Order: sequence, then structure tokens, then C-alpha cells
Amino acid sequence: MADVRRALPYLLACVALAAALALQSLPSASSTAPPMATERSVGRAGFAYLAGVRTFVAAVLWNRIEPQFHEYYESGDLREQRFSVPTLRAVVLLDPQFVEAYYISSYIVAANGDMQTALQIAREGIANNPDSGLLYTNLAQLLLVFGNDPRGAAAQADLARAARWTDDVEKHDAYSILAAAYRAAGQTDKAAEVIRESELLDESIGSEVGPGAHDHDGDGVPDH
Repeated sequence: MADVRRALPYLLACVALAAALALQSLPSASSTAPPMATERSVGRAGFAYLAGVRTFVAAVLWNRIEPQFHEYYESGDLREQRFSVPTLRAVVLLDPQFVEAYYISSYIVAANGDMQTALQIAREGIANNPDSGLLYTNLAQLLLVFGNDPRGAAAQADLARAARWTDDVEKHDAYSILAAAYRAAGQTDKAAEVIRESELLDESIGSEVGPGAHDHDGDGVPDH
């Protein structure tokens, strides 16, 4: 019975898709439009419906595991979350714009010793979301923490600062990583600029953020 309940959202989505496509095709029986035009119209509608179903299923998968990334980490270690990587992979295959899944999965993989795969995930995320400040920060963090490449991390920090952010909280959390990358590369002026920007964000955001907000394992570096 539990398996049926878990599968119910996916079944409902499939039923809704089939019904929508069937309704979309009904006018074609009395339509005066050429058959190919009608088929193209149904095809476009079907693609749109499928895209919606894919992103819906990605969100369902994410919502099943995301709470663990905040509740579990109070006393846990990110490396122990290996079991979530296949689900996170499914999320980005269904919705390539789901940036958080790239970030977290690449960090878990790197923390478990597979830096090559982690970098592949991070770069795939950037390729699919070239304007995401979070994903440039992700690559900067991997290079800094696991790759012993502070200059490479600082280069990604430059790209992150020029990119876009979901909101100021995301930007604020990422800026501690960017400042660390600049300091490690000896670019103290840029580190100071980022810290000043972060302090301004602190004032504007208030209690939503704070030191170590995403430092779940207490190592002084935000985990995601």
C-alpha cells in the first residue's frame, strides 16, 4: 500500500497528460486545417505537456530528499548522503535547470573522493545554466576544497559575481565561498570587495542569514 501511495503522484501526472493530449486532438476531426498543421499543433502541445510533467516529477523527487539536507545535517556529514546521488541525478535529467541538485550532488561525489565525476556534474550544470551564480560558486568550491586549485577557484568566483542569483540570500551564502577562493589565490582586494558586499546584504536581509548558515559539518566552509 505504501508503494502505491508513493507512485500516486506519477500516475496522476501520466493520466493528466494522456487526457490533455486526447482533448487537444478532438478538434482535428472537424477542423478544416491541413492534417500536417493539426499534427504539428498536437505535437507542440504534447511537448509542452511533457515538459510540465517532467519538471513536476523532478520537484516531487526533490521534495522527498531536500528536507534531509537541513534536518539531517544538524548532526551528520554530507559524505554520508551518497544514497541521494541517484535521485539528484534523476532530478537534473528531468529538469536541467534545477541548479540546487547539481550543486549538492557534485559536492557529495567530491566529498566521497571522485573529483573527476564531481567536476563533470558541476560543468554540466553550468552548460545547462550558464547564467547561474550558484553553479559557478559550486565549481569554485570544488576546486578550492577538493581540487587544491585556488587560482581556478578564483576564476570561477569572477564568473559567479557577474552571473545571476535566485535571491539575495543565495548570493549572501555564496559570497563566503567566493571570498575564501580569492584569499586562497592571494587576491585580497577582491576578497575585501566580496566581504563588503556580503555585509551590505547582511544589513538588507537581516535574520534570514547568518554566519555558518550552511556549514553543516562545522569545518568553516559552507557545504552547499
